[in-house]
Amino acid sequence: MRQRRIVFANRKGGCGKTTSAVNVASGLALAGRKTVLIDCDSQCHASISLGLSPYAETPSLYDALVNPQVNIADILIPASWPENLFIVPASNQLAAFELEGKRDAETRSRLAKTLMSKGMSQFDYMIIDPPPTVGLMFVKSLIASNEVVIPVQTHFLSMESLAEMVRLVYQVNATVNPDLRIVGILPTFYSRQIRLAKKVVDEVKKNFGESLLLPLIRHDFSIAEAPGFKNCIFKHAPDSLGAADYAAVVERLDGNCSVEIPGRKSKKKKVKKLKKASRRNR
Repeated sequence: MRQRRIVFANRKGGCGKTTSAVNVASGLALAGRKTVLIDCDSQCHASISLGLSPYAETPSLYDALVNPQVNIADILIPASWPENLFIVPASNQLAAFELEGKRDAETRSRLAKTLMSKGMSQFDYMIIDPPPTVGLMFVKSLIASNEVVIPVQTHFLSMESLAEMVRLVYQVNATVNPDLRIVGILPTFYSRQIRLAKKVVDEVKKNFGESLLLPLIRHDFSIAEAPGFKNCIFKHAPDSLGAADYAAVVERLDGNCSVEIPGRKSKKKKVKKLKKASRRNR
């Protein structure tokens, strides 16, 4: 299959961007796709979410960007779980790179060249997690990708940030990366009890079309807990709403895979339990 480079991007923080990148990458790996998660954020939250320390004395994305002698394929770290998932970790030095790079005209396409270097063609998917602010690494992540998923928190102000994000993607597409396209808008923190959440989803459908709307990520405390246990949602809470929702997103994005979650109770068992409970209550 043709390699897909998907960036999860939104200039508004708190929208579930990193959480979605981590869980979609993990879901793709569970579906048998060889996947690498590229952490481009100096906060290192994607790396931390999968158990990597930002203070470890190991090569990071920063080293591959500033040193031509460092091949990015040599700094790949296999995730402890699941198989098929690898990580290119970030470091807080990327914050300095933002300043250093602005004085170097050649850095604009360096991330793209780095990701397409020898050894990276082995992956079916590259999932890229940029910073939540529009800076050098954010723009470089858009240039290095060919697809964009925009996570959107189902709150009022999210629609404005979504419109700005769409304009930015179109600008990058028109100027430096003609292959870049939006493949999905991902509503996060969705709750049926909140009327505004439904209005936000309806607005996305109205303005961007239902075809771009990815399956909803419902509000689930398990999703927030998982990074604290250094696990993705599929490992931390395989039977949770979050695991089911992110599995649906993965299957929608790929279109030809099924996410097999180890430890997940089968639907048949759940149905049997519900039937027994209903008989007892008669």
